[in-house]
Amino acid sequence: MKFNQLEAFIATAEGNGVVGAAERLCLTQPAITKSISNLEEDLGAPLFDRSRNRLVLNRNGAILLRRAKAAKAELQRAREEIHLMSRYDKNSLKFNCSPALLPKLIPKAINLFKSSHPDTHVELAGLLEDDPKNKITALLDGEYDLLFTVLNENEGLLGVSYEKLMEIEVIFVASKGHPALQLQQPSLKELEEYDWLLPGQGGLPYQLIRAAFRRVNARIPHNALTIANRQITFSLLDQGSYLAAIPYHPSCFEQTLSELQVVAVNTERIHWPLYVIQRENTIVSQPTLEFIEQIKQLL
Repeated sequence: MKFNQLEAFIATAEGNGVVGAAERLCLTQPAITKSISNLEEDLGAPLFDRSRNRLVLNRNGAILLRRAKAAKAELQRAREEIHLMSRYDKNSLKFNCSPALLPKLIPKAINLFKSSHPDTHVELAGLLEDDPKNKITALLDGEYDLLFTVLNENEGLLGVSYEKLMEIEVIFVASKGHPALQLQQPSLKELEEYDWLLPGQGGLPYQLIRAAFRRVNARIPHNALTIANRQITFSLLDQGSYLAAIPYHPSCFEQTLSELQVVAVNTERIHWPLYVIQRENTIVSQPTLEFIEQIKQLL
């Protein structure tokens, strides 16, 4: 039994017929027919019922199709793992992360890691401010080896394994002199009239903040700016008159709470989990495991 025979069988069995299988695999129809015939000879059983030049999958074929597709998937996974291992042999580590981990935690982790792994090339790859779903797709495509980001477990993501790393909590801050700073524990309903800066639209953080507004019959201000980059958020706070919902964790944040114009908003705690995510059933290099442990120790 050869791999090309299985490919010809799968392409034919999945509803393409000999003609469709030939087009899909860029082979001639006689080559497809011969591969299937040789496969049936090897197995000692027909895989299709033949009627008027049509091939209809029979019970034997259904059994083989299920196993053949699983075997093909495993071979593809083996190719991917070998590709990743070839990168590991070059002493490299590529990862992507949530902007919430910058600029304090990640630089510190890289510096500590490099002190014990001076020959390992570390690369912060990909778009930091992209949608987490896009980041996970890039991880599965092999663009990087490791991902630290927000994850909604209810979405039933396939092909990845993940571990909860930390929880990010929202704090509310204001521009210097903002009128909200004079209020005693205002509700979001009282604050809906002001200009707001919110985490990137569409993601889990934005959804949770929007839900918090709705719980008190308030609305997200129509002119709210959605910004993922914290440095831009603080620049706008310095130069304008805004309220901002900021993802906060003391190990990641470059400023202490005493340095910020914090508004004590009367609302339920708003928080979301941040995970370390890897490709499922993939060999992970020892340096990668050590980098993950380095992050954990810094939290």
